[in-house]
Amino acid sequence: MKYIKFDTIDSTNDFLKSYSKTNRIDNFFYVYADYQNKGRGQHSNTWQSDCCKNLLLSIFFKPDWDLSQQQRLNQAVALSIVKVLQKFNICDVKIKLPNDIMSGNKKLGGILIENVIYKKQWKRSIIGIGLNVNQDNFVNLPQAVSMKNLTGVEYDREKLIKLLIDEFKKQIRRNPQSIKKEFDSLLNQ
Repeated sequence: MKYIKFDTIDSTNDFLKSYSKTNRIDNFFYVYADYQNKGRGQHSNTWQSDCCKNLLLSIFFKPDWDLSQQQRLNQAVALSIVKVLQKFNICDVKIKLPNDIMSGNKKLGGILIENVIYKKQWKRSIIGIGLNVNQDNFVNLPQAVSMKNLTGVEYDREKLIKLLIDEFKKQIRRNPQSIKKEFDSLLNQ
């Protein structure tokens, strides 16, 4: 898999969105960083992360689906994250709409998908994933938690990226109805 790694960047999503306009890249090309100055979440929220501690990742995906299946992409991404977390024995992992990954009532990660649609055709998607991996403390974020907080183990972020992308490749090949059914079963009600 091809990728670009940055020590510091404004936003992996912003970079990949711009990069994909001027470069021919393949599905699953990704960008990740040790630190983001302007990490973003849904609705202009910021994503805060200590340097070299968490997963700050954006993945390029060019679907061959019609526009009616945008929800399918969100579901496949969320399920990919949940399944990888379960491999590391992270307990009580749930999905909180619209884009949060939770462990119990604590936020473990988030998803920001930006779709490029032109003349009613789905051209490409930039899938941003922020996952709290090895950060110990979250200043002024009492609802945040990391994988390390939950297990006491420090994780290899590059290994997590590879596992996430491999799982995402599996999820997008699944039947849309089975993805939706499993996604719905993991919703944090």
